[in-house]
Amino acid sequence: MDTKDLQFETSKDEKDLITLKASVSKDAYNSELQKQIEYYKPKVNIKGFRVGHAPNDIVYSRYRDALEGATNEILIEEVWNTYSDEKNAKSMGTPKLSNMENKDDGLHLTYEYYPIPEFDLPDLASIVVEKDKYEVDDSVVEEAYKLSLQRFSQYAESDLKSEIGDRVYVKIEFDDDKYKKYNKELTVVARDGENESVFSKNSIEVKKGDKKLITTYIDGRETTLIMEILKVEKPDMKDDSKEEDRNKVKESLKEHLIKRAEERANYNLVNKTLFDKLLGEVNMEIPKGYYEEELKRALDDFEKSVANNGMSKTEFLISVAKTEDMIKKEYQENVKKQITFDLIMAKLADTYKDSININEDKAKEYANRMYQYQSYLGLMKRPKGEQQNIINYIMRDAQNRATSEAILEYIKEHVQINEKDSGKFVPEENDIWAGY
Repeated sequence: MDTKDLQFETSKDEKDLITLKASVSKDAYNSELQKQIEYYKPKVNIKGFRVGHAPNDIVYSRYRDALEGATNEILIEEVWNTYSDEKNAKSMGTPKLSNMENKDDGLHLTYEYYPIPEFDLPDLASIVVEKDKYEVDDSVVEEAYKLSLQRFSQYAESDLKSEIGDRVYVKIEFDDDKYKKYNKELTVVARDGENESVFSKNSIEVKKGDKKLITTYIDGRETTLIMEILKVEKPDMKDDSKEEDRNKVKESLKEHLIKRAEERANYNLVNKTLFDKLLGEVNMEIPKGYYEEELKRALDDFEKSVANNGMSKTEFLISVAKTEDMIKKEYQENVKKQITFDLIMAKLADTYKDSININEDKAKEYANRMYQYQSYLGLMKRPKGEQQNIINYIMRDAQNRATSEAILEYIKEHVQINEKDSGKFVPEENDIWAGY
């Protein structure tokens, strides 16, 4: 669109939200309107005229709302694109059209958007990172083999102390005036992982009748739980297979674990090491309002996730021994990091677009998986418009995932990667069954 037909006025508020007021001259508006009339005229049938030969004013009078709607849609996009090109304005996400008025002097549009912050990318060749190198020996294979047996084992009550992977039945009571009547019985798996509940972490090396005091939080204040061990169940690890068959399984399992160890090393390199390295190399100021909106969205999703798992927020906070403020602080840090990383990835994609090879087969694979999942959830039962929106989202998300992978592969090829000895590979249950 010719800039002589446009006028722009911008303002910025205290949260970095930019309001763009744009006006399209009446002549430019009418010119686009005539294009829309000419486009749709052959598609409509007006009594008394051959198809496509009705005068423009009659076509307009019959289909005024639809034609003006089509004109507005074209101009909304064209005005923003012209402004973006002329002013080099880049929006975080799609700009919001907050107002539209068709006046005597033309079309008046109001957009709101958060600008993408300016920042410099680091020289990839100057970045040095370390990649894990795990050892997979016979002891690792034996541990993995035990996990594979445990998966199909029957559990039976035991008087012995619990070990990692055992089922532990516990009763939780509050040693607290306000919650003294609270009691709940749970079945947990004894585990000590970073994201495990305090109940799982405290269910290792215990036996029936033991009691433990656990510190946690309720309503933002520290309190104490009494956790009584009601029962310990251990898997029956009996293996009736022949030694020859066991050896074949272990040989195959070792090959599989070597692949899994390499996959974990690559995952850590991309999702932890490179992630943190890029964040440390780039300085940027995220628009305040955009950050607040993303934080609110993340916290809302957190609450929905807790509810979907059949827990109240209070129960969840008790189980992880955290206050709501602690959770919010974690999300504040994580949301800021994720926004920053996404902006870095977007700029890398643009900067190296001619050098990045996107695996379109991967994109199709991701799209097919997501489509199958949505079909399982009842995609075909949804309204047609909603179906199309979901399919559009699937296609975009699949393409974004494939693009992100291509960018990360490009980065890995251009940074300096040194291997570090990370000790023995510690297999987890998903390592045993992932593609095995």
